Amino acid sequence: MKFAPVKPLRPAWQTALAAMICALAIAGSGVWVFGHDGLDEFPWRMWLLFGIGFSMAISGAVWAASQWMSPSGRSNFWRPALGLLIAIAGLWLGAATGPFEMWPAAICFSIGSIASLATGFGLVVVFRRSSPLMWNRVALAIGVAAGFSGFLVIQVHCPINDFGHMMLGHAVLPVLWGLVGYTLARISARLLPS
Repeated sequence: MKFAPVKPLRPAWQTALAAMICALAIAGSGVWVFGHDGLDEFPWRMWLLFGIGFSMAISGAVWAASQWMSPSGRSNFWRPALGLLIAIAGLWLGAATGPFEMWPAAICFSIGSIASLATGFGLVVVFRRSSPLMWNRVALAIGVAAGFSGFLVIQVHCPINDFGHMMLGHAVLPVLWGLVGYTLARISARLLPS
């Protein structure tokens, strides 16, 4: 019986760069499809903090996933967590008091989830050679990065500046899709034969 040598993994920076390009391309496409009505509704301070938080979070998530592709890869998740907090601080700066309505938040969540799912599928293709030992961590990072892509799309699209709306319809996306990615990886690990 002949065994073929295993193709080595690409360097982590190449995988992270490919993932970042994929996520930003899908987010840009989402902004193009859904529109950018929210751009003019928020002050520059909000967009500055949101941009810093978004950049920190999505780059930290794809870097962590790239590191975790190898069984010996080491990374942590403080950059995406801190990025989310900075982005939320930006939302708070751009918020105004207004009535919270569940229906618009549900619509925004749905639009953001469409962009998140598209990004998630793209990132799964980029990270498809991940080590089975770390797949749950890679899936968590993919979910968070995909959620941030959806967060960007819906924040640029939606002009509603109620803080509760932005939290439940926009900012929850990275958290929720990160948990979905992690949960799906755990379920598939139990269902698939070793």
